[in-house]
Amino acid sequence: MFRREFIKRSLQISALTVFNKAWGLTPLPPAVQADVIIIGAGIAGLSAAKILKNKGLSVLILEARGRIGGRIWTDKSLGFPVDLGASWIHGINKNPIKQLADQFHIKTVPTNYNASQVYHPNGKLLSGSEENQLYKRYDGIYRLLMDIRRKRMQQRLPDISWQQALDQVLSQQSFNANALAELYFALNTEIEHEYAADLSQLSLFNWDVETPFGGSDHLVLNGYSQIVENIVKTAGLTANILTHQVVQHIDYGSASGVQITTNQAVFSASRVIVTLPLGVLKANTVEFYPALPKAKQVAIARLGMGILNKTYLHFPDYFWQQDERIQIIDSISMVKGHWAEWLNSHYYTRQPVLLGFNAGQHGSEIEAMSDGEIIDEAMQTLFQRYGNDIPQPEAQLITRWGSDPFSLGSYSYIATGASVADYQELAKSVNQRLFFAGEATSSDHPSTVHGAFLSGLREANKVWAITNKR
Repeated sequence: MFRREFIKRSLQISALTVFNKAWGLTPLPPAVQADVIIIGAGIAGLSAAKILKNKGLSVLILEARGRIGGRIWTDKSLGFPVDLGASWIHGINKNPIKQLADQFHIKTVPTNYNASQVYHPNGKLLSGSEENQLYKRYDGIYRLLMDIRRKRMQQRLPDISWQQALDQVLSQQSFNANALAELYFALNTEIEHEYAADLSQLSLFNWDVETPFGGSDHLVLNGYSQIVENIVKTAGLTANILTHQVVQHIDYGSASGVQITTNQAVFSASRVIVTLPLGVLKANTVEFYPALPKAKQVAIARLGMGILNKTYLHFPDYFWQQDERIQIIDSISMVKGHWAEWLNSHYYTRQPVLLGFNAGQHGSEIEAMSDGEIIDEAMQTLFQRYGNDIPQPEAQLITRWGSDPFSLGSYSYIATGASVADYQELAKSVNQRLFFAGEATSSDHPSTVHGAFLSGLREANKVWAITNKR
């Protein structure tokens, strides 16, 4: 199909979508052939589409959700923007996402993780010296864990999980209940929240493969979705995106190209860029024909898809902090991983909102709980900290990324037995027809928005290089 005809038919589909939304109908769009079809309108897919469209190729993006952004999701139902997915730009030095934010005049503010307070389960605020002692003990245990790692790797012993290594260390230590709770608090907030994985899941050998950008982490004010929306706007991609297209089958075995079947229609293209999250690939909800190469299947199975869930509590007033400088409020729990870390959203937005994080095992457990049960559990932590007469939240937003059928998790991690080679395997193209992008294909920057963005550029350039050879 010629590019002009593709654009014409894309505009027809866009018009049909607007018409049927107005009448509450869901039409089957006419089948469209494109040079390149991109599966997923997250930042990986959008960055790839921008490059390829600028080079003159016809591009179509199929998105399962009714919105763009994927795991970038800004919600405004509370009357102001909050991010249910990505929140931070991790390391602003030479970070392409910070560059985009600056280009689009989107305000970001640094997070100072040292501007924090730590509360004991009895509600007592730890003094500076007590907090220093806590992290000194953590640093000592961390060094012992890294010693186990080094020795096992030197002896060519199999990989083990963080928890298995920790059990070895603890068997030779004497910790009372309070000291153990403090240790697990530090491990939860420093490791499990960072990698969205439980200690029992995370590889001791290969957990820290990323190459971070330098500089501080910045929170995106007024919503991360501003970035994806501006990419779409400035690249003129609106007519290239079809939403509510749940991909079911990808046939790349035909001599004529790749055929994609969704819940609504059939599409075909010379090449396809797949940006499906690792969780979806692991669940095999999309059928590939022929089956993906065995090495890629093994990599998908070995890598882990982590859980980091957010609970926003909107209170009638700001009651929790007298010190306006505090950004992070931590709580040591006698049960590992329960409501250990909170963001003082009021510091950034002046809204009376607290944001609680749960990762790994407890992040998964709360997905089976009702909103009321989750709020009750969260409030128990706040009662211990601030007393029983604090107000109940008047509204809340709670994520359940592990139950989201179009992500089935928050972001990837290197599970026990996996390695950076699995990220690299997942990034390999198949038969010069299927190309893979997304944070789980980035061996340098996995689990990050900038990793996903850069992977989209990488695959777009691969596609263009092959197209130019013909």
